[in-house]
Amino acid sequence: MKLRLGVRGSALALARSEFVAGRLRDAGHEVEVVQVTTEAADASHMADGYSVLSFAGELRDALRDGKCDVVVHSHKDLPLSNYPEDLTIAAVPKRGDHRDVLVSLSGRPLAALPRKSRVGVSALRRMAQVRALRPDLTFVEVGGTAEERFRRVEPGDLDAIVISAIAAKSLGHEGRIAEYLPILPAPGQGALALECPRDASDVIEALSVIDDIETRICVEAERAVLTGLHTTYLAPVGAIASRRGVLGLKAGVFSVDGTKRVVLEIGLPTSHLHAERTGHNVANALLQRRADRFIAPEVLANVDLNAEQVDPESMFVESAADDDRVRVLLPRLEGRLATSLRSNGLRVDCVTLQEGKLIAADNLMRGADWVVIPSGQTMWALRERGWDIPDGAKVAAMGTTTQQIVEEAGYTVTLCPEGTASSQRLVEMFPPAEGDQRVVIPGPRQLSTKLEEGLRDKGYAVERNEIYSMEDVAEIEPELRAKWDAGTWDAILLSQPSTAEAYINVLGNRDDVLALAWDDETASVLEAAGVPVFETAKSKDVYGVAALARALKGHFNRE
Repeated sequence: MKLRLGVRGSALALARSEFVAGRLRDAGHEVEVVQVTTEAADASHMADGYSVLSFAGELRDALRDGKCDVVVHSHKDLPLSNYPEDLTIAAVPKRGDHRDVLVSLSGRPLAALPRKSRVGVSALRRMAQVRALRPDLTFVEVGGTAEERFRRVEPGDLDAIVISAIAAKSLGHEGRIAEYLPILPAPGQGALALECPRDASDVIEALSVIDDIETRICVEAERAVLTGLHTTYLAPVGAIASRRGVLGLKAGVFSVDGTKRVVLEIGLPTSHLHAERTGHNVANALLQRRADRFIAPEVLANVDLNAEQVDPESMFVESAADDDRVRVLLPRLEGRLATSLRSNGLRVDCVTLQEGKLIAADNLMRGADWVVIPSGQTMWALRERGWDIPDGAKVAAMGTTTQQIVEEAGYTVTLCPEGTASSQRLVEMFPPAEGDQRVVIPGPRQLSTKLEEGLRDKGYAVERNEIYSMEDVAEIEPELRAKWDAGTWDAILLSQPSTAEAYINVLGNRDDVLALAWDDETASVLEAAGVPVFETAKSKDVYGVAALARALKGHFNRE
């Protein structure tokens, strides 16, 4: 059968249509791709740019006018209600990559973006979730086609953009992906919908060969979260479903400022008939937890990307004048430790006093039984060198943030302690060595010997593979110097010995700022330099963070 496939004329839409056309041709059909002239650019779900009705409407007009037999929609572009009686979704092909990615200058991941970096976003959902991870960034609304957004990542404009993985891959930009982001996607993201007239039985039959019932069920459940919340794709709502006999549905509603969220996850036996009900049940559970306060029309209507954000002249997220929380400086990239400190009621600013620099090194990982990745920075160094973790080697990660970065690079992590990095807890997870088992630890020159010593005690042959060095920055930001000299912070937390040395050498100790240490080795460096240590973490986990927070709040009487 010959099928005329209607599609919008953007590069991304044409790439999607070629994927569908290829599937249909493989099924024995003749396919002609018909470009439909539209006024709308690629989807933007920001408050002032929500135009989903025009995306679907212009394609549907072409379908009704007989210009094509079937049209290809991104599922995100389909309205959630008032479905036309004369049309039907004849096929939902197997979903592509549903994730969101970061594309940045020089391939920097989110944690390594400098403060005040300008990040382009086209959805409140993306902005809210990324802002929760990096509240010190400046978010800029970007519209236009996906290609136009990619072109804006250049010096003097945007430092990075957040965009769907499927867009990056479809347009040939997979190599520019800096990171797969740990955020919930939009309902239906990565999925397509093929629409045709309801009475076109021959077209419906032809399209049925590429209909994927699993994707259809998952997308219906995800979209039902939005209808159950009585909102639209405009809202900062994410959802993702998977189905392997049981429907797993995870959904979340987020405050635009990134400070609050309500996230739920369920797993229930379900069928196509119950997908919508499952989505509505999750939505009801979210509403019972007052998630609607984040998506009220008056809240979304007042979103202004140019107001109440990071001061463009400041590298720090400023607190309100009446905010009396203890303010802590953390010389470390944004990550699990900073998030945990904030969850304990502290005001945290992260700064960089060191940077990684590659050093001469040989690849010792070949033939290893285990490769231990001590930090996300190590994955950066491996990527810069073009080194892969060898096939057959089991991988261990020092903490969950590092695990996430390792898995995003395409590796499976066998062992990882929950929470922040801890060599002791990772060693405890390793089974006793059986026979001659070799462990290689690629990492910085400054890495503590605790990990290798602990693994040797368990019978492993351990080799350090020093591949980079953490060096003090040549100069610090003038604003950091000014604020430090002005006594902006109540305390500083040093997380490792080399960072403590950088603090002393680059920033300089202040007697009126309490110094905290994340472990005994770091405390020893501080004390040797004459810096009094107010408190050392009792354990490198959430309990240790909580104890530090209690000690600080008690000292300043800010319980």
